[in-house]
Amino acid sequence: MRLRVIPIVVSCLAAFAGCTRPPIQPPTTDARGTLHYTTSNVSQTVACDGRPIVLRGSRTNMDLRGACWWVVLAGSHNDVRVDMAAGGQFIITGSRNDVVWRQSEAGTPPKMLDHGSGNTFHWMRAD
Repeated sequence: MRLRVIPIVVSCLAAFAGCTRPPIQPPTTDARGTLHYTTSNVSQTVACDGRPIVLRGSRTNMDLRGACWWVVLAGSHNDVRVDMAAGGQFIITGSRNDVVWRQSEAGTPPKMLDHGSGNTFHWMRAD
């Protein structure tokens, strides 16, 4: 009986080792100063710092803080919470994403554009 239990335990441990989340990779920055986040299956908080942001990962939980003025979401199955700057723009080109946004400052409402499929935007009142 003991000989049968050991292979089962080893198999279970090996299976769970593959289920760990990958480490969060730092963003890359292109020549225009745009931050590109490409890691999938992570949860993280990002400061916009006035720079444009491109999110390419999938199955992430992202919290974008500050006055974000230009964000592109190209991945799929992401949950994003974002503080949008007045007159900013959030563009989705991916699919099955859920975006909760609020305007972080007074002024012109941001543009929320969906060029993908199966995406949703939810407005949240500013506190």
